[in-house]
Amino acid sequence: MNRSDAERVASVLNAHGFSLASSESEADIILAFACSVREKAVHKILGLGNKWSKMKSKPKTILTGCILEQDRKKLGKKFNLVFDLNNISVLENFLNKSICPNNLNNPKNPNRLKDDHKQTNYLNIQPNYISKVSAYLPIMTGCDNYCSYCAVPYTRGREVSRPEEDILREVEDLVKKGYKEITLLGQNVNSYGIKSQIPNLNDQSNPKSKIQKEKDHNTYYLLHTTKTESKFINLLNKIDAIEGSHWIRFYANHPKDFNDELIDFLKNSKHFSHYIHLPLQSGDDEILKKMNRHYTAEQYLEIIKKIRTEIPDCAITTDIIVGFPGETEKQFENTVKLLEKISFDMIFISEYSPRSGTAAFQMDDGVSHEEKERRKRFLNDEVLARSVLANNKKLVDKEVKILVYKKDRKGFMVGKTEGLKDVRIEGTAKIGDFTNIKIVEANSWGLRGNIHC
Repeated sequence: MNRSDAERVASVLNAHGFSLASSESEADIILAFACSVREKAVHKILGLGNKWSKMKSKPKTILTGCILEQDRKKLGKKFNLVFDLNNISVLENFLNKSICPNNLNNPKNPNRLKDDHKQTNYLNIQPNYISKVSAYLPIMTGCDNYCSYCAVPYTRGREVSRPEEDILREVEDLVKKGYKEITLLGQNVNSYGIKSQIPNLNDQSNPKSKIQKEKDHNTYYLLHTTKTESKFINLLNKIDAIEGSHWIRFYANHPKDFNDELIDFLKNSKHFSHYIHLPLQSGDDEILKKMNRHYTAEQYLEIIKKIRTEIPDCAITTDIIVGFPGETEKQFENTVKLLEKISFDMIFISEYSPRSGTAAFQMDDGVSHEEKERRKRFLNDEVLARSVLANNKKLVDKEVKILVYKKDRKGFMVGKTEGLKDVRIEGTAKIGDFTNIKIVEANSWGLRGNIHC
């Protein structure tokens, strides 16, 4: 999401006459996108802010992204400007007044901000795409899930879906320009088009207690999980009907909203990749309940079984949090057992990080930092490495279609499969092309293949 946001903000900077610098030392402006979901990310941004403030060139530093209020106070001391993406006009005013005031008053200046940027909804801004092959396209922003560990509802606000016509127009434009891979983005893409029927519980004037707020959110989800996919599926069908040679993906899903209708769509679609990212977070029911995730380990497993029955070649990835408050060794072992049973193609593992304002922040974070690191290391070395290797080996001697997207440091061309597995190519290939590859070697972190003539 941060990369997609950066491409839209870059368009605003381009409209003011700025272009991408080759290095930090040459930059007049350094713009960073923060993530307050993990404490480690905040520390990293603080460190970068310190570093940039000491540079001899004295660039203007700007910060945006997911920022909690208490982090904003600390970070605001290190940056010249901290602004919300939902209010892009703050950035425009800063650029006009502090950096390039001539643009503000000179209507003949070719770099003067265009009318389509003069708005608060940054999602309507035409992005300055970094890649000529792959593009990220947000279909919504914000989140209504209120998982007890997550700060996103407090940093990005409630769910807001983009109009269908805007999304379709952007996809059509990308396909016409020759983009081969388009990823639809949202904190919970399955909720696309659904309008919340509950009051804004973030409103400070709301007299309800935190406990009552949590109860209201739980009640809401029990009511609205029956048919969450219809508008999302309608959108996907219209996108799938756009002619061209390209892959489409969407990221990320929520298990409580993932149903048979979506599996059936993927099974029969023309352009959508057989790839699903479905965050699990924990394999223990008690921890899942404390996380406010609204599914059990068994329900999650049933979804995976259906996917693998209907779409046998589908690559499935997930997210896991280790060391959630109160997570015992036995509960961690329940996660290990479920991960081993499912055998994911990739697991993105993070250590629990307390975030102010979330429900979990009130819980006793009784798992030590050393224990969190041990659990993460175990999942990486003993579970993930084995499952990825086993799944990669299934592709050896098979012909697969890949999209060539880069050249590595050793000069080899690299492509990706539908399931986002990297393949080092033996033979001549061109970035941006689809090509057929015969997989000849597999390890835990990649594949090697020969161009199949």
